[in-house]
Amino acid sequence: MSKTILVTVLSPERRLLENVEITRAHFNTSEGEIEVLPDHIQMVGTLETGMFEFTLAKDQTLTSGVFSSGFFRLSGGHLTVTAETIELKGEISVDRARQAQQKALKMLSEASLTASDFRKYELKLQRALIRQSAVN
Repeated sequence: MSKTILVTVLSPERRLLENVEITRAHFNTSEGEIEVLPDHIQMVGTLETGMFEFTLAKDQTLTSGVFSSGFFRLSGGHLTVTAETIELKGEISVDRARQAQQKALKMLSEASLTASDFRKYELKLQRALIRQSAVN
């Protein structure tokens, strides 16, 4: 019975963690929130925009922030997360998130938006709100 999970977290812009031992992971999937502990069953799934937490094995500190959409794979005690964007809690600018929220709300009030543009701004609004809640 293993006491840790090896985690790798990456996006197109950065590699946040690579083969780091953790004791717990918590994040949002398309099926809802998930908590991954050592010896969790194998699984593959899609990430939803939301907050994440990893408990580092070496000192039990938390690494937390926000993922946007992506994928995850848990197999053989290794968790790989590939997200469109990753922001650590300390990197989030509340002012920038509020500005993004206001812009998205303004765009969503436009009657002439196509369905795809509406969805785009709906997702932007969701990300802005989640980013703000991650800091509070």
